[in-house]
Amino acid sequence: MSVLKGKKMDKKQVQETYRETTLEEEQEYFEEVENELQCDLQTTQESIDYRNQAIKAQKKYMRDSHGDMDDEEFLQNMNNVNNDTFFIEHAAKQVDVLAHQIESPYFGKIAFEYQEDGQVLPVYIGTNGYWSMEEQDQKVYDWRAPIASMYYDYEKGEASYQAPDKEYFGKIVEKKQFDISNGRLHNAVDTDEKINDMILLDALGKNSGTKMKSVVATIQKEQNALIRNKTAYNLIVDGRAGSGKTVVAMHRLAWLLFNNRKTMSADNVMILSPNGIFGDYIAGVLPEVGEDNVPEKEFDSLMEEILFVDCDYETKLEQADRITTHPDMESPEMKNIAWKSSIAFYQAFNKYLEEYTANIKFKDFHFEKTVFTKDQIEKMFYNRFARYPVYERFEKIAYFIADRVEDEQDQAFTDEKHQKMENQITKEMIYQYAERNLIELYQDFLNSQAEQHPGIEQYRNEYGKVCYEDILAVFYLQIYFYGCKSYDNIKHLVIDEMQDYNIFQYAVLDRIFKCKKTILGDSLQVLYYNPEETVLDVLQTVFVPHGGTGGCQIKTLDTAYRSTCEITEFCNRILEADRASDEGEAHPLNRHGMEPVTEQAESIEDAAGFIAEKLDYGELDDFDNVAILCDDEERAFAMYKELEEYEQVTYLTNQSTVYNGGVVVLPKFLAKGMEFDAVFVINEQDVMENRISRHAFYISCTRALHQLYVINVTN
Repeated sequence: MSVLKGKKMDKKQVQETYRETTLEEEQEYFEEVENELQCDLQTTQESIDYRNQAIKAQKKYMRDSHGDMDDEEFLQNMNNVNNDTFFIEHAAKQVDVLAHQIESPYFGKIAFEYQEDGQVLPVYIGTNGYWSMEEQDQKVYDWRAPIASMYYDYEKGEASYQAPDKEYFGKIVEKKQFDISNGRLHNAVDTDEKINDMILLDALGKNSGTKMKSVVATIQKEQNALIRNKTAYNLIVDGRAGSGKTVVAMHRLAWLLFNNRKTMSADNVMILSPNGIFGDYIAGVLPEVGEDNVPEKEFDSLMEEILFVDCDYETKLEQADRITTHPDMESPEMKNIAWKSSIAFYQAFNKYLEEYTANIKFKDFHFEKTVFTKDQIEKMFYNRFARYPVYERFEKIAYFIADRVEDEQDQAFTDEKHQKMENQITKEMIYQYAERNLIELYQDFLNSQAEQHPGIEQYRNEYGKVCYEDILAVFYLQIYFYGCKSYDNIKHLVIDEMQDYNIFQYAVLDRIFKCKKTILGDSLQVLYYNPEETVLDVLQTVFVPHGGTGGCQIKTLDTAYRSTCEITEFCNRILEADRASDEGEAHPLNRHGMEPVTEQAESIEDAAGFIAEKLDYGELDDFDNVAILCDDEERAFAMYKELEEYEQVTYLTNQSTVYNGGVVVLPKFLAKGMEFDAVFVINEQDVMENRISRHAFYISCTRALHQLYVINVTN
């Protein structure tokens, strides 16, 4: 069985003995790995039991001997308890990994012949790696290891991989995929491109789950390149619906955590997600590959946490309702939204703020008996600290003034006293030179633009709330002046559904999260689509190179893995009027199913009756997850009331955080990023009438994997 061992073989052995392994030999190796995993699991569990008993004994001793114990002995016992507790927490995670590995230790294999010495290394690839303590050998390689990248990138023949020290060249002399489940090896298949496509199609033909799962066995070559990208400071992935963007996002996080263990933990990473349901949907991916879940937040929650402006303002949902209710692109309201979300408006606002900052009137600053001259302040403000937010510059200057006070008083201040004085000086400087109400300052800017853009000064909706597009500009204004250090610990930010954010949101995120980013979305899945200024234009405006960092790489994914050919082609036709060419079309795999069904209904009640008939006759029984998508929450609730007699039908709102499968009624906007086996799209207006309606329709239809029903309600 030397041909299967993880150690390299020399050239003579390769020439004389290497051959592709038989199923019987693979079965033998599989049993060998399984036995070692079982032993490790038992040993780890016994260690946990032993440490638990040790903790109980330590705590009992501490209770019984409390009166006789000095402080040193008490601290020593507490340290022992803490160390044992830490060991148990770590070992419990290892138990979970080992249990998963016993179910399926690996999914693929390559045998790589090194060019430099002719040695061959058999590489078994799994969701997690496994090092044999008994044989001192790597029995299974983690899919994220550099050498494992060849499994995704190459068929048999010439190949290479980039290790930390150098690039290794050679050729793959064997490549296999394994069918392993429930701790049993069912089959081992020699793979080529055709076999890989068959395996992928089989996986895609299955029903979706209520939670996203790791798909390390079927990651595609173009996805693998994005997951392992090392060169982009900001990696931007523009992918069509169902092209695997979220797969890339989650597995890229797993890859980053695996390859940066010394400098990055789960607490140093964050996901910006579109809604709570999406957060629940992706929650199981990282634990499945042995990583802790990372923090996840919605933009509106972030804004609520940081924004201190005292006013009522719209939510993203309320703005979406305004757009879908009044989709006339030429209406004053829509023109306002478009202009206030544009690159030109952002640039005009920045110019206004730069001029405002450049015209701050300084004068000599007096604090106690110390005087800091106007010239000294100006030099520090406009030169030395120019790269900082406006009010943070005053904090920096205050430090020097406090130092001057300390020197002139000829006494050493405590750190606490020094900081207290800095805070007081900062407050007084802002009050003297630059204190402004942020809303009023924003109003002044709008008024300065009113002659050129009539109606722009209107920034509140009919209920008196600051409009969403305006509060985003005010949020940016706050960060521009005050900065934000709350998330300086974050080393990588993932932004999903990139098309849902406007330029001010990206400018805010760039200033709050001063780190590398992976940004993914579909430039076509946006309600307000402007072909002359897409989200890609916005991203390239905000993320410009500066000081050796920043900048962005834009990559595309155009293969639609989610939907059948029939559904993908139906969705492509929806946006034909908005594309100048075939650019941006999704290219389906060769997976076929039923043609999408279009029905007419007189009312919501009739539409519900059509769905009820499908439920009554069991036509949806083969599907685990079915969505009924309505224009908004009000209409979704009305549909739910029509169908609530069916136990499997549930209702989701923007406040929902969990989806447990079955038949679910929800507003269209909430389905973004999700997928369902079958989808009913309920339209109560002419969806092809204008660009906004078409894109909302496109977003809804692209949620379907296997079957799509479109019901147009005429009344």
